[in-house]
Amino acid sequence: MLLRPGNAGSNTFTDHEQVLAAALRQVPARFRRRILVRVDGAGASHELIAHLLSLSSARRAALFTCGWMITAADEDAIRKVPADAWKPGTGQDGSAEEDKDVAEITHLMSRAGNWPDGLRWIARRVRPSRRHLRNLTDYEKKTGWKYSITCTNIPDSGIGGVPGSHHPQYIDTVHREHAVVETGGVRTAKAMGLRNLPSKSWQVNCGWVIAANIAADLAAWGRLLGHCDDPDLRDAGPDTLRYRILAHPRPARPPRPRAHPQDQPRLALEGRVPHLLAAAVRAARTRMTSTNRPVNAKGGRPARVGAGAHPGTPGHHHLPHRRQQTDIRPETGHQHNQ
Repeated sequence: MLLRPGNAGSNTFTDHEQVLAAALRQVPARFRRRILVRVDGAGASHELIAHLLSLSSARRAALFTCGWMITAADEDAIRKVPADAWKPGTGQDGSAEEDKDVAEITHLMSRAGNWPDGLRWIARRVRPSRRHLRNLTDYEKKTGWKYSITCTNIPDSGIGGVPGSHHPQYIDTVHREHAVVETGGVRTAKAMGLRNLPSKSWQVNCGWVIAANIAADLAAWGRLLGHCDDPDLRDAGPDTLRYRILAHPRPARPPRPRAHPQDQPRLALEGRVPHLLAAAVRAARTRMTSTNRPVNAKGGRPARVGAGAHPGTPGHHHLPHRRQQTDIRPETGHQHNQ
């Protein structure tokens, strides 16, 4: 989470670059050799894709999947896909999904010449839901499908050590999980305090962002480390965590046993002990802050109480943290305070 000025653009390469750099710094160095960056459709710009391609080096393999804004030229490419080229989509568990098909349209894209080499485009079609009906294009209304395209630099040979990663179904499945991450992150951030933004004070906004970051990290790591084996809590939202984990009711106090009549004076005294201690502390503080305290000749500070001071002598005070014990010596029969 990064704060931006109110007049900042909604889709600028600078913001994407800063967020990506901050995300990569959070990854331990030994895990940065093989990374996969997933960006939604707002990141489909020439500058960002060129920057993602520049992350790869001889010591690091950087792959990415990025959303794509469909134009009329892209719909022409989808129209040329043969019927038998569409393959069933797969879920995160590898099972086939009904009414969801995937096909690669790289060789049909007329806009591919305007982009760097080595890119692939994967098309996906699904049956539109009710909330998608108002945003369908004329071509989508005619075919009865809603289309989306993913741009990636995963080569035709796939990812090393990952069987089946070259298939369009794998690329589509990997990229679609990004929507779940984004939705969960935004929902968690708003529940953790970002609803209080914006404020007129920049310092207040910075404080709320820091607090929301800490709370979101604690919630994410709590689910990952503490509830990874619980299907109900490993993907739980902030409200579920709040009511099931973070807000446990106070345990009921066990009933106190009925005391014997002869114990009533002792119980009454025990009940008054906190009040007596508080009164003693207040009295001691009052005496310690009085103006009649003895002072020494050097710095004007109160004289230190000696170990053998007696009541009534200069420098003697009843300190609340020193328990007074009375001892009668057999030699003299006099009382001495220790």
